[in-house]
Amino acid sequence: MQCASCHAMNTKRFGKDRHGTQRYRCLSCSKTFLEPRDKLLGSMYLEEEKALMCLNLLVEGCSVRSIERITGVHRDTVIDLLLTVGKKCEQLLEENIQSLSVQDVQVDEVWAFIQMKEKTKRHQ
Repeated sequence: MQCASCHAMNTKRFGKDRHGTQRYRCLSCSKTFLEPRDKLLGSMYLEEEKALMCLNLLVEGCSVRSIERITGVHRDTVIDLLLTVGKKCEQLLEENIQSLSVQDVQVDEVWAFIQMKEKTKRHQ
């Protein structure tokens, strides 16, 4: 384990914090620190269970304000959660899906009208 302050490699286990996470003490500078770990939701304080409930409701088609009423999570937090999860999904896809050769592409419900309609054409 490397010390976060002095970057020394000589550390020792030093008990646990109130959540049961292992603490370490640097033998060089005597500072205590926790093992660095990636949080699932970045810097958000929202509990994972509530975040999953919000995401499930979003997937089911609920509006942001109805999710706010159901879960008690503020609408700005729901939107921040959606942005955080979207960025993490984008990173996951960029890391895992590369050099994919596609034979057939099926695009449903995507269309564009390029030409002018006859009714509008006559008025000009």
